[in-house]
Amino acid sequence: MQQAIPEIKVDIDACYLSNPLATDLFWSYFNADVLADPELFKRMLEAYPSQNSAIAERLSSAIGANADSLFIANGATEAIQAVIHNFSSHIHINTPTFSPYYEFAGPDTRVTQFQLAPSNNFAVDPEEYVNSVLRSGADTAVLISPNNPDGHLIPDTDLEWILSKLSMLETIIVDESFIHFAERSKPAGELPTLTGITDQFDNVTVVKSMSKDFGIAGIRAGYAIMPPKRVAQLLNHGYLWNTSGMAEYFFSLFDRSDFSSRYLRELATYKTFISKFTASTSQFDFVQAFDTSANFQLMKMPEQVSAEVAAALLLLRHGIYTRSCGDKIGLDGEYLRVAIRTESENAKVLSAITDILG
Repeated sequence: MQQAIPEIKVDIDACYLSNPLATDLFWSYFNADVLADPELFKRMLEAYPSQNSAIAERLSSAIGANADSLFIANGATEAIQAVIHNFSSHIHINTPTFSPYYEFAGPDTRVTQFQLAPSNNFAVDPEEYVNSVLRSGADTAVLISPNNPDGHLIPDTDLEWILSKLSMLETIIVDESFIHFAERSKPAGELPTLTGITDQFDNVTVVKSMSKDFGIAGIRAGYAIMPPKRVAQLLNHGYLWNTSGMAEYFFSLFDRSDFSSRYLRELATYKTFISKFTASTSQFDFVQAFDTSANFQLMKMPEQVSAEVAAALLLLRHGIYTRSCGDKIGLDGEYLRVAIRTESENAKVLSAITDILG
């Protein structure tokens, strides 16, 4: 945006969804490793990275999946595209949703929808959802938990019930890209994940972006867990060597226990920022701020207020870049999605929203 309109100054990017504390953590490790080994960055540029299967082998224990079930991707969107293009002819999505799930569908791929209701906080009713999938005749169902753009988390019991009722489908994609921000029971010292469901249901593919929780969108890193025969098929059709040297470096960090321990501490701190932000927006009487289990919040604009105008005013008056959701299929009305950032940035965002809309 700033390249297209240099006059606009973005002080706070509340459109991009990431944990800024994790970005700083990655940067501190990278700087320390380069200082200890000045040739490290040069090798990343000059040398070929490892092949997909080699990275999967190193990461399998950290992720909690067998190496032959692990597909390393150049960002989660590559994994999404690979699954849809190779294993799906008819996908059933919830709307609103993350747009690549319908944008990446090819001309011969049918897309049907299950509409989520803002009056129910965009919750997925398990029985209604299963009936919708079965009526559609789809071979692939997509569930994002927490969902983008509304942040709703499907409770584990509901998710497992849905998966048990859809065991006849060819594929169920469960996207857990925002799961680190959700409050879920887990053993101490472990990252939140839905990875274990792939052991229970052999038609489930778990997709995970690393951009949101680790704040590294620029290096494109993600993965998917799926049946080994599907991983092998993808590796034989163009995905053998699909990550960069920088992405491989990040994956090597992800496998280090010291990095994981520090990341968990930073995540805990960041989640307090999320809680404080949502506690503040819950007191707003001029916008409807939906409950969220992610690191962003969806807000419905007051009557007669355009989300595009509100986003423009936040940018022009306060230098805060937010996401107007007018192009989101299945989201009728005027909605703004606001990313939750650092404590100081959040205070400025809350003040600006109050100034523009309060």
